[in-house]
Amino acid sequence: MKISLASLTWLSAIISTANNTNLVTAYSTSSSSSSLAVSPQTTALRNSTPLNCPHFKECPGCITPTAYTDIPIINSAKLFFSSSSIQQKTIQPREDFYQTVLPSDIQGWRTQAKLAVQPASKWGAGCVFGLYERKSHALVQIPDCIVHHPKINQAIHILKQATKKVNTPAWNEDKGTNGLRYVQLSIERMTGRVSLTLVWNASNLKQCQPHLSRLMKECKRMDREMKDENNEGGPGLFHSIFCHTNDGLGNAIFARGEKNWHPMDGPEFTREVMPGTNVEDREGLLHFTPMVFRQGNLDGFDEIAMHVAKSVGGGVGLLGLTALTHWQKEGEPLGWVRCSDENPHNPRCFKRTLNSMPAATTGKLSRKEFNKKKGGKQSNRNKSNDQTDRTLEEIMQEMIDGNGDDRDGQAPDPRGKVTYTVASAASALHKGEALGADVLIVDPPRKGLEEEGPKYSTNWVNDVETLVYVSCGFDALARDCDRLLKGNAGWKLESATGYVLFPGSNHVETVAVFKRRAGREDYNY
Repeated sequence: MKISLASLTWLSAIISTANNTNLVTAYSTSSSSSSLAVSPQTTALRNSTPLNCPHFKECPGCITPTAYTDIPIINSAKLFFSSSSIQQKTIQPREDFYQTVLPSDIQGWRTQAKLAVQPASKWGAGCVFGLYERKSHALVQIPDCIVHHPKINQAIHILKQATKKVNTPAWNEDKGTNGLRYVQLSIERMTGRVSLTLVWNASNLKQCQPHLSRLMKECKRMDREMKDENNEGGPGLFHSIFCHTNDGLGNAIFARGEKNWHPMDGPEFTREVMPGTNVEDREGLLHFTPMVFRQGNLDGFDEIAMHVAKSVGGGVGLLGLTALTHWQKEGEPLGWVRCSDENPHNPRCFKRTLNSMPAATTGKLSRKEFNKKKGGKQSNRNKSNDQTDRTLEEIMQEMIDGNGDDRDGQAPDPRGKVTYTVASAASALHKGEALGADVLIVDPPRKGLEEEGPKYSTNWVNDVETLVYVSCGFDALARDCDRLLKGNAGWKLESATGYVLFPGSNHVETVAVFKRRAGREDYNY
C-alpha cells in the first residue's frame, strides 16, 4: 500500500493501495457509530456536562454552556446531508447520516491559545490579555477560562504580573506605538510546559528592546519563584520563548516572512506523541515550532487523525504520518508517503518528526545501509536523477511499465517511503504526485478546496478510489461536496462525521469519506 501526501492548502494526503487490493473494502470507514473511537455514550455524557466557565456571559468564544452538539452549524450540517440531493449520492442513504462526536473533555481542552494584548490602564503599568468582543477591538479578559489548559492560565497570570512589574508597553492601535500586541501559548502535553510567543508591534527585534529582555527576565524569575513556593522540582513552566515582529496594519496575528521570527530562549521544537501511540512505544514524536500550524485542541484532533488513518488504510504531515504509523502497527505497512505544503517552515518540523520514527516504519536507510544495498557509493550524477527530479513523463512511463513507486529491482531510495515538498496542492497534483494513488486526504483551510481542486480531482487522480475530506469550514465543505457529487468523476458519499473540536463554540470539523469505482466492484452504485 502506498500513500502520497500533497498540499495542506487543500490536499493533505494521497494514498495508493496497489499492494493490497482488498484494503479499501476491509478498512474503509464505516458510517456506523461503532467505528468511532469515541462512543455515543461518551459523547452523550460530555454533551450533558456543564461548562461552568466564569467568563461565559462576557466571552465571545462560547455560545452555549451545555448541549455542545446542538448548535446552529451542526443543525445546518444535518439538514444538508439529509437532503434528497445528497442522499441520492450516498452509498447507504439514511436519515441519521451525519454523526456527531465530542472527541475530548469539555474543560481544559485548549492546548494552544492566541490572545490579544491591551494596556492595563491609560497610564501604562503593564498589559492585560484576552479576546476581542465580536465586531470590535474591546478586550474581554479571560484569566480563568475553563476551556484553557490550566498551564495556559498560569502563564497568563505570570505575564500579567511581569508586564506590570517591568512596565511593558502594550500596542496602542490608535497611536500605532511599539509594544506587545498578541501572545501565543502552546502546551507540550508530555511535559505540561508552555512555548510562549510574544508578538511585538515592531519591524525588527531591535525595536522591541529593552522591554522584551526585561519582560523575559521577569517571567523566568517569577516562574522560578512560583516553583520554589510550591516545592516543585524539574524544569519550569516555560518551555521556550519566541519573539515575532509584526507592524502590519491588518488583524493578522503573524506577519509573513522568516525574518519576523526570533527564537529567544529554550528549544526550537515542542514535541507531541504520534496519535494512537504512547511514549513507551517509541513510534516517533511530532515536532512543532510556533511558525507552523497546530490545532488548538490536540486531544480532539488525535481522534480525527485516527479516524482518517483507519479510513485509508495528513499542519506538518500529522495525518499522513499517523496513517503511516497506524498501518505499520497493524502489519499492513504503507508503500510510500508524499507530503507537501506551501508553508516553507514545515519541512524542518517534518524532517525532525521523520528522524524520530523507526526506520522500519519510514523505510529510511542509513548511508551505510544504502551504500550496501546499492553496491557502492552513490555518485553525484545518480543523485541528480533522484525521484524528486523525475518528470511527469517518466512517472507515467514507470506506471505503464508496471514499476510505479514500488521500484522493484531498482536502487533503494535512501530517503525511504516519505518525502516532503513545498508546493501548493494544485501544483503538486499537476506534477503527477497523485498518479498511481488510490486514496486522497484533503485538509483545506476554511475557504475549502482551491478553485482548481475539483478539476484536478478528475483529471490527475484517475486511480483514486477514496477521498477523505477533513473540513474546518462547513460552508466550504457543502460547496465542495456539491461540486464533487455533481461532477463527472463518479464520487459517492460513504460517511460524514462531525467533530465538535471546540466545545461551547459554534464550530464543527467534519470528516467526509467519498468513494468511487476505479476498476473494482466494491459497491453497486
